Amino acid sequence: MLPIDNTQTQHDGTEYLAIKNTRLCRLLTRLALRTTARCYKADGFVRPISQNLIVKTGPWAHLTEAATMLFISTNTTLPVPRVHCSFVHNNRAYIVMERIQGDELAKKWTTLSEIDRKTVLAQLRCMFKELRSLTPPDMKVESCVGGSLYDSRIPHARPRFGPFQIIQDFHRWLRDWFRLEDHPDRKGDKDYEDIEAMIAKQDGPWPPPVFTHGDLNPLNILLCRTQIVGIIDWEFAGWYPFYWEYTAAWYGNRTRQWWQGLLDSFLDAQTEELKMEMLRQKWWGDL
Repeated sequence: MLPIDNTQTQHDGTEYLAIKNTRLCRLLTRLALRTTARCYKADGFVRPISQNLIVKTGPWAHLTEAATMLFISTNTTLPVPRVHCSFVHNNRAYIVMERIQGDELAKKWTTLSEIDRKTVLAQLRCMFKELRSLTPPDMKVESCVGGSLYDSRIPHARPRFGPFQIIQDFHRWLRDWFRLEDHPDRKGDKDYEDIEAMIAKQDGPWPPPVFTHGDLNPLNILLCRTQIVGIIDWEFAGWYPFYWEYTAAWYGNRTRQWWQGLLDSFLDAQTEELKMEMLRQKWWGDL
């Protein structure tokens, strides 16, 4: 049975998240998308409308991302795009934000010297240490505003999921609420003992969640020479278990093994949790 698809209702009750939601802002944004945007190349759901402004819109764009960037800029020193306005029109979200001038780390990495690479990685470690130092409001797995989350890599999120009252409920949802006691005939099957150990760990005690970007890849890190000037694409962000940043980055970069190899340079390695996630992905993952 497929989970309920809430694409059409994902914006219900989110009006309070809008930023500078004036009639003039809505009009100028939609006008720019029909005129000045034609002068620039679109990048997925992101449309430049000037040298300094871009608009993010599309079926999965959500006001939560704009609220997240405001939350990060207010509570940390991480360089994130400044949000000029955000709103929903005809059941579609629009986020008008700063177009940070910088080069994607993915494109610059091979041109950097070893010293410059260490400089960039040291900046990342400081930034994500600061992000993880934010105090969670409770034990919930949720967005920065206490609402739903988004991760296109989770197959049964249609398109948003949560929030979850406790981390254990998040884990149960990830494995489709599977319980070994409902399948006594499977004892002795391949991976049975490993799944049993995974469930014991998932359902066991967990420390409070930490704030997580959730899509940490070198395309989302912008450089000016060796200075990180932007961390972008916060649509996957939220309060998650402490290991999620590391394992999400590892799985999200399976085609960039060079980046996987660098994760331990700026994130705390989560070896046991990665093994747990590898098993979950095998049975309940996106492949």
